[in-house]
Amino acid sequence: MVNHNLNLKQQRGVVLIAALVMVLVVSGIAVTLMSNSSVDMKVINAAQDYDEALTLAYADTSRAIYDEIKLNGATKFTTPNLGGGDETVPMTATGAQATLELIKAPGEPQATNCSPRRSANATNSDVKCSVDLRLSSTIAYGKGNRHLVNVITGIEQESL
Repeated sequence: MVNHNLNLKQQRGVVLIAALVMVLVVSGIAVTLMSNSSVDMKVINAAQDYDEALTLAYADTSRAIYDEIKLNGATKFTTPNLGGGDETVPMTATGAQATLELIKAPGEPQATNCSPRRSANATNSDVKCSVDLRLSSTIAYGKGNRHLVNVITGIEQESL
């Protein structure tokens, strides 16, 4: 016959301690996984905010160029000196969220051959293009608008 009460007093707390150690290990793993997923979510949200701000900056740039072209006359693109020594002038666009600024390259305008897809005539024509204007579009994004994205677009203009 087997005596079941042989070491009963020595083994009473061993199962409890083993169970507590297992709960501690599983809890540690769970906390680590939760903190890693929290960091991953922050990185994903930051990337999405950046992509949204970049898309808005591109859209506002296109909208500003379109609005200037619609004027059919004296636009800021044809103003020779942009009206200031700093060679920049602020621009606006319908519904723009970005800060827009037209920048003129320093010095005399440099006429170059137009890119083939933009040239009105054959490549051996007298049509030249000036690439002295740039449109800068800046938009703040992120928590508290702490980050900036800036898109600079060159504007090619045909001239004779």
